[in-house]
Amino acid sequence: MYVLVLSLGDPVSRTFLDLLKEVPLVETRGEVEIRKYRDLPVVVHRGDSTEFHREDVLADLGKYAVFISRHEMSNPRPIFTVHTPGTWPDVSVSNPHLVSAVFRALCKYAYEPFTCAFEATHHPPNTSAVSATFVEVGSTEGEWTDRKAVDVLLRSVEETLGGVLPENPPAMVVGDLHYVTVADMALRGEVDLGHVVPKYVEITLEAVKTAYRKHTAPVKKAVVFRKNVKNPTRGEVVEFLRSQGVEVVLKG
Repeated sequence: MYVLVLSLGDPVSRTFLDLLKEVPLVETRGEVEIRKYRDLPVVVHRGDSTEFHREDVLADLGKYAVFISRHEMSNPRPIFTVHTPGTWPDVSVSNPHLVSAVFRALCKYAYEPFTCAFEATHHPPNTSAVSATFVEVGSTEGEWTDRKAVDVLLRSVEETLGGVLPENPPAMVVGDLHYVTVADMALRGEVDLGHVVPKYVEITLEAVKTAYRKHTAPVKKAVVFRKNVKNPTRGEVVEFLRSQGVEVVLKG
């Protein structure tokens, strides 16, 4: 069901792979190795985490892919992050139950000076048949190769994938910041967040429709930021979401 994706071009993935230790090779498909960690398929490729485009390999192994990756930011600080990937106006399939469960685990295991954050949907790849979740450590080489920090990712992923996922109402957000300001809703278990359309992309009705449709479970609730989603687009977005039976909360 789950597939772990590790990238040899990514220092966090390399550190994570070193922590796993026993990952025997099962087969090779072109440039991609398929390994195994306990009962979990592990796909290892040579590129960067955002450069993986072999969704056909993932689809043969499971339905929900978890990418281990580094996190970068303009003002670096120690942080654990999670998000669904996507290059607007297209995006990957989001599993709100999975991404939110990993977020809660990261926040539980975070230690000073690390913080945890739920990020808006951004960067490749875009998937269509398999959901994609990025789990990251930031934001400098020091954190990327810190075994204690990367072990937080390992523990969070093991705990999440080894248990039964909570099924809180799936939700999406339109017009929030890159570091999601309403993430506490997911932390408290009120909702499970999937796609977050950030304020800095071109927010259109079609982009919102795409994000809405690319969830593994039907979206039940949406938070729309008034100031960051201007009319007439805001009116179109709200009308569409309500027409799908989504509870819309207007904020800001």
